[in-house]
Amino acid sequence: MKNGISITEYLKNEKKQRLIYGGILLLWIFVRLNFVKYKYDFSPFRIDMLILMIVSTLLLIGPIIINKKIMWIGAFGFALLHGLWTTYKVTFGTLVDFHRDYVPSPNWNLNDIGVSILLITVSFLVTWLIWKMKPKK
Repeated sequence: MKNGISITEYLKNEKKQRLIYGGILLLWIFVRLNFVKYKYDFSPFRIDMLILMIVSTLLLIGPIIINKKIMWIGAFGFALLHGLWTTYKVTFGTLVDFHRDYVPSPNWNLNDIGVSILLITVSFLVTWLIWKMKPKK
């Protein structure tokens, strides 16, 4: 028999869900502050990146205030799209540099690879966590 409680049962508690959403929001703010250099990055939606950051922050604040299914759908959709976009930017953004006439660094250094893998892993880990925190209401 299993001892203890499963992660799915643990994540069904509404107070714990709100704390986890708060942690995800703090992680989002921390990552955004450390990667401010991407603020003026290309947006596929032809919208200013600052507006996208504000909307995404509001999507993450929503489940903290109102823990309903509609807010969960917004947070999950954002997390999934962010994970896919991060994977796209890391993979193809780096590969584009290799096809330019002037290549700033023809080799990938270990730091860039580590940060890229970490960003992709954390993005999909957060998406999985939000998926498991689906509210009852």
